[in-house]
This record gives sequence, C-alpha cells and structure tokens, in this order.
Amino acid sequence: MKKFILKVYLIITLLILFLSTLFLAFFNIYNLRANEEKDMKKILNIIEKSEDKENYHIDDMLKEFNISCYIILKDAYEQINDDKLKDYIKENVLNDSNIDEVFIYDDENIYYIKEYENNLAVLYKKLNINQILIRDSLICIFIIAFISAIIYLILKKYLHKKIIMPLKELSKEIPKLKDKTERIVIKDYKIEEINDICKEIKNIENDIENMGDMLNIERNKIDYILDNMTEGFVLFDENKNVFAINKIAKKILNYDHNKLGGNILYYTQNMKLLENIDKALLDGQRRIFDMKTDDNKTHSVHISKIQKGIFENGTKGIIMLIIDVTAKRESEKLKQEFFSNVSHELKTPITSIQGYAELLYNDFAKNREQEKEFLQIIQKESNNITSLLNNILTISKLENKEIEINSSDINIKTVVDEIINTTKPMCIEKNINIINKCEEIIMIGDYKKIHQLFNNLIVNAIKYNKDNGYVEINCFKDEKNINIIVKDSGIGIPLVDRNRIFERFYRVEKGRSKAMGGTGLGLSIVKHIVKYYNGKIKVKSTEGFGSEFIIKIPIINK
Repeated sequence: MKKFILKVYLIITLLILFLSTLFLAFFNIYNLRANEEKDMKKILNIIEKSEDKENYHIDDMLKEFNISCYIILKDAYEQINDDKLKDYIKENVLNDSNIDEVFIYDDENIYYIKEYENNLAVLYKKLNINQILIRDSLICIFIIAFISAIIYLILKKYLHKKIIMPLKELSKEIPKLKDKTERIVIKDYKIEEINDICKEIKNIENDIENMGDMLNIERNKIDYILDNMTEGFVLFDENKNVFAINKIAKKILNYDHNKLGGNILYYTQNMKLLENIDKALLDGQRRIFDMKTDDNKTHSVHISKIQKGIFENGTKGIIMLIIDVTAKRESEKLKQEFFSNVSHELKTPITSIQGYAELLYNDFAKNREQEKEFLQIIQKESNNITSLLNNILTISKLENKEIEINSSDINIKTVVDEIINTTKPMCIEKNINIINKCEEIIMIGDYKKIHQLFNNLIVNAIKYNKDNGYVEINCFKDEKNINIIVKDSGIGIPLVDRNRIFERFYRVEKGRSKAMGGTGLGLSIVKHIVKYYNGKIKVKSTEGFGSEFIIKIPIINK
C-alpha cells in the first residue's frame, strides 16, 4: 500500500513538474519578448526625438540595454552583415508598402525594424532562448522538487498515521480469522472508509464463526450417526487414503489410533479385503464378500465406488460397510446342521418302521409272537419319532419365545423327588444311588418346563454313569439366585466336546448315546429353559470321573 501511494505521488509530482516547467518557460519567454520589444520601441522613440543623433547619452543607453542600432537608407540595406536579415528586409519590407514596423526572432537574436520614407531603423539584441529555457527549467525543477519533498514528508507522516498504520493493524488482525480461540480487535479510526473495512471484516468473522458452528453441528451429527452405527463405515479416496472411519470399523480392523488421511494399509493388512478394494477401484463394480477377523468373527464387507464430488480435488472414492454376520452365519450353519440331523435321526426309525411293516404286510412273521415283536419295534420307533418331534417343537418355541408358560408356585425338592421315583428302575439296573440335597425352595415358573429341566439332567446323569455310581442333586438359595447343582460319578465329558454338549443333536459318544435312546436334544432343551428364565448354566467335568452341571436362575425371573 505504501509503495503504491508513493508511486502515485511520484507520477503526479513529475507530471506537475513537467507542466509547471513548460508553462513557466513559455511564460518567461513571452514576458521577456514583450519587455524587449517595449525597450526597443522606447529607445527608438528617444532616438527619433533627439536632435543630436550622436549624443553620447544614446550610446550609453544602447550599451545599457545591450542593443545595437543601424539607421540606413532603404537602398543601402545590402550593407547589413546579417544575410538572414537582408533577405527578410528585401522580401517583406521593401516589397510590402503596408509594413510600418516588425520584430524578427531567430535562435540567438531579436530584431526590430521600422520603416521611414527613405530610411530603415534596425535595432537588434542578442537573445538566447534555449539558454533561458534551461535556466528557467532548472529553477522551476528545483523549486517544485523542494516543495514536493516538503509535501511528501507531510503526506508520508499523515498517510503513515491515518492509513498505513491502521491497515497494518488490520493485516495483523485478519489472520485471527483462522484461529477460533482469538477474536479480532477492531479500533475506531478517523477515516470512514477504513472503518467500513473494519465493519466488513467483523461481519466476515461473525459469518465464519456462525458457519463454523453450523459445520461443527453437522460434523457432530455425522460423527454421532457413524459412531452409533452397528456396521463399520470407512470412506477413502481413489488413492486409498482414509477420510472417515467410525468406532465399529476401528474395532473390527483392530485399529486403535485417531489418525485420518493415512493409507488403508495402516488400518488393515487383510489380503482379501485389499484385493477387493483394488478390484472395485479398477472396474467400479460393487463387491460383497465375507471376511474372517482375528477374533474369529465373520463380517460381510460391502465395497461401492462413488463418483466425483465428495473430495476437494474432485477424485473418486470408495465407501466400505462392514457388517457383523457371525450370528447369522452360525444360525445358517446350525439350521443346515439341524435339518441334516433331523433327516438323519428320522431316517433310521422310519426305515425300521417301513421294514417291519413290509414284513408284516408280506406275512413273513412265523407266528403270533413274532408279529407282536415286529409291532412292538414299530411302536417303539414311532414313539422315538414322536419324542424327537416334540423335543424339536419345544426347542423351536423356546427359541422364539412362543411357548405358553403357566406360572405357578413350584416346590423344587418335590419335583426332584418325583423324578427320582420315576427313574428307580434305571437306578436299580445300574445300582445308582441318587441323593436329593435340595432345600425347600418355592419358585414361580411353569411346572412342566422345570420338571423337564430336572428330568433331562437326572436321566442323563443316570444313563452316562458307571455301575455302582451316584447322582447328587443340590438346590439352595442365596440373595440373588436359585442355585441348582446336579453332580454324578459317570464317564465324564472329554475336553474337546465340552463346549458343544448344549448343541442340538450333539452326542459325545454317538453310538453309545443312540443305543441308550438319546436324541442329542436333552441338554439343548435344558439350556433353552434356563435361558428363558434369564439364568446361566455351566458344566465342570473330568473325563472318567464324572460331571457337574451348575445352574443359576435369578430369583426375580421372567
């Protein structure tokens, strides 16, 4: 700003200097000529009136004014030494009867010619116009330069105080627009235009602040939405630099930093994921695939290419959604296994029923006793099918919470005693000793389901027990839970099978379980009944030394 004002001032000063010098020079020349002409006329007038033309006073006067004077006959103008003057007299004076007197100028002289009847009076004086121009120009330049310097110093001080300093102060305040922690300090200046600029800067600051607040609100909304998504979200450009990632995505990718803008390689090294990202960037096609993570979970990854318009440099990008489908995939797997197991479990009894029915239909029974034997087998297999289907329906209803619960007061010790009485034949066969250590506990629940829970646990404890073994049922109450413990001295559960015994149709020893009439649904039903009452179940077992099932059901249950 200061340099610009100085340049403008210098240009104006030079222009004024040029015009002033030109005007002064021509004014001086005009004035000089007028004075010289006046002096020459005055001198000639004195000469005309003088009686004694040789009067020394006239010579002194001519010397004083540095003027030379000739009075010659018209016909004797050739005596003049100046050729230019002779030519002029010849062409313009002698041939023109209208000319009385004339002034002639050249570069160095001024001539005054006056015509009489027979004579010519010629006065001339040395007059160097160029020298006068240079002298006057230098004087003018010096005077104007001196005045301009004084004006410049005054103007500089005024501009520095009134314009430059306020503008410098504003230039120091303007960078604060980038800093949200500092406010711009605006003073009141004497120049109205600068005050207008200050007002506009203040308005801009307020607008930026309002826009910043709005952007923060919108960013917070977006961050809130992203961080509360159940799916992982990642946004990155075509160079694979990450611009947005939510908490779920960080957790899935096992990334615990807050840095943004880094390449996707900093976030994951999963080769399947990186390969699909490269393919999506290359052909623009959507990619959907499953990905296993380090925590043994299954995630469905959806990669979609987005067009220009999101990023500042106009590049394209990628949106990636990562959805946890572990439960869904496990459910699909369980359903597949379930239908496979159901088919397998039904196939054997149905085949047996069909075989013995064909034998009866074709009269292959030798006698009435063999017919009864065939019918008993058919009845047994039919009961097994009915029991299997009932158990499947029970589990399905418990899973979907569709089962009707008839709540009533249940004495747990009484339920256990009833089951012990019904299982006496099994105990006598293997010489199993059943011990009921249950306290007198009353709980609110469905009698059939609680009875089924205890029956499945106790029957399994007897079936998979050793001869001359024992089964101990212990029930007690604490401040929060009803505790149920069923302990046996049986064959135990191998470590590799312990986490799967509550799965449907799972048997530890399939051949032995099937021979004992098991379907692999008993413990699964127990787990679902416990889960329905918001309880927990766990098992402790040592292979060859028995098992212990521990159940905790909250006192305030569903």
